[in-house]
Amino acid sequence: MADMIFGSGTGPWVCPNDRQLALRAKLQTGWSVHTFQTEKQRKMQALSPKELEVILGVIRKAEKLDVVEQQRIGRLVERLENMRKNAMGNGLSQCLLCGETLGLLGSSSVFCQDCKKKVCTKCGIETVGAQKRPLWLCKICSEQREVWKRSGAWFYKGLPKYIRPLKSSSSSKPLELQPQPWQGEAAVPEPQSVGSSLSFTWARGK
Repeated sequence: MADMIFGSGTGPWVCPNDRQLALRAKLQTGWSVHTFQTEKQRKMQALSPKELEVILGVIRKAEKLDVVEQQRIGRLVERLENMRKNAMGNGLSQCLLCGETLGLLGSSSVFCQDCKKKVCTKCGIETVGAQKRPLWLCKICSEQREVWKRSGAWFYKGLPKYIRPLKSSSSSKPLELQPQPWQGEAAVPEPQSVGSSLSFTWARGK
């Protein structure tokens, strides 16, 4: 009955029974038929130079595509950080982005849902929240969400590796990979910092 279910164990694709497994263990032949291959058999199974070249070509192409993707994400991050650096106001009595005075004597203001800062209506973007309720975002936080979406960070819960665009003064320097997960509290990026810590308050609950 067991031979009908598991087979006799003599075929190459048939699971051996317990007796045959115990015998193989005593003879140290192992489970696989490749355990004690001769050197000639191993050389016959080796890849040819043409096959190796095809495999290496596929690997090189994948690496180039990976670099292009990292450069694309790096441009998104660079644009976001430039927007942060160019912010002129305090977000309380002044618009966070353009620095225009807010209040009764100035422009009307809106409250950013993510950074909790005030901006003028020109620097704010009205959108719809998760519960189909209208909410306002400043352009910086709106760009943060765009980077989070277009880089795939929403799926991996962190920003993947990226390559920052080269400055004109450092064009001779090689490209530098900058892996930077967006976790923890938001920090103001320094001009010469290698990796800046960025976070999204709206994504913390995910």
